[in-house]
Amino acid sequence: MKKAIRTMMSGAALAALMLPVASFAEKDSLDIVFINDGHVAPYHVAWLSGFDAAVEAYDEAFAETKMTGKWLSAEGSLEKMIQQTEVTINEKPDVMFVNAINVDAFEPLVKKAQDAGITWIAVHSPMESADYSFTLGDVENGKNQGMAMCALSGGEPFTVGIMLGQAGNPSGEARREGILKGIETCDNVEIVAEQPADWDTVKAQSIAENWLTQFPDLDAISGVTDAYLYPSIAIAQNSGRDIQFYGYDGDIPILQQMKSGPVMADILLSGTREGWNFVQMAYRIHKGETPDKVYDFFTPLVLSKESHEKALANGFPKDVEVYDVEKALEVAEKGFLEFGPDSVK
Repeated sequence: MKKAIRTMMSGAALAALMLPVASFAEKDSLDIVFINDGHVAPYHVAWLSGFDAAVEAYDEAFAETKMTGKWLSAEGSLEKMIQQTEVTINEKPDVMFVNAINVDAFEPLVKKAQDAGITWIAVHSPMESADYSFTLGDVENGKNQGMAMCALSGGEPFTVGIMLGQAGNPSGEARREGILKGIETCDNVEIVAEQPADWDTVKAQSIAENWLTQFPDLDAISGVTDAYLYPSIAIAQNSGRDIQFYGYDGDIPILQQMKSGPVMADILLSGTREGWNFVQMAYRIHKGETPDKVYDFFTPLVLSKESHEKALANGFPKDVEVYDVEKALEVAEKGFLEFGPDSVK
């Protein structure tokens, strides 16, 4: 009898050994691709770094899910971005984040990706055809920037030049619309120039040089991206001009200049935060959650404590959420605080 039992146990053990190993060891997988228009601007560097760090953190935190991620840079070329997108679709990742240079050019590719079972997330410029759009509340953010300019201008005649994005880019156009709405809340700020810089720092430098020559009494430069502020601030300082700057991105070097420098207001995107949020969003979707079709990224206005007090005294709305510089810097540097693995556990 004992021998029979031993024989049956041996057979059971043998049967267990014959089961496919994959049934015990196989992992769920999540493959994410992020296709961006560039990779060298400070915002892009932080963006991609945050994305890479988040993929690594999520892969390590959730042993049951093998997460992989890669990003591609189109280096400002629409043709290259279309080619990268077509190749990526053929590779069939699970989720694609696409920061389209021109959304109309990508409409046919959205359907092709969806037919291949890929979730398409449009970045910054919403697309009705996309599964989801990751947006920034650009009109509202721009309006807050414009209202801050009104409140900090002191009520005296105040002239500003606005550096725009790329013609036809929905995100850039929305930021411009918002800035104009904000400036319309006061009657002392005059827009003396508007010019697209096409998200290019070299073009921004040329525009700033021309404006400082053309408008000797220019009081401020407003930008739809912080990338424009780097060359513009340097040119103003080298020429001895006392000019205010109003930014949009939450780049850490620009936020640091708000402590005592010429940058008066910014919008807290932070590429690091956004990169982490991408990965969190992809993970949630992969696990069956359904975000809003248009996912609005939280992007508060940033003012120094002193500027915020002055703005409020000059009629700036109390219900606009404002981060002071110290808080903004902490959040900008540490995307995992809001969007790390702990946020989905």
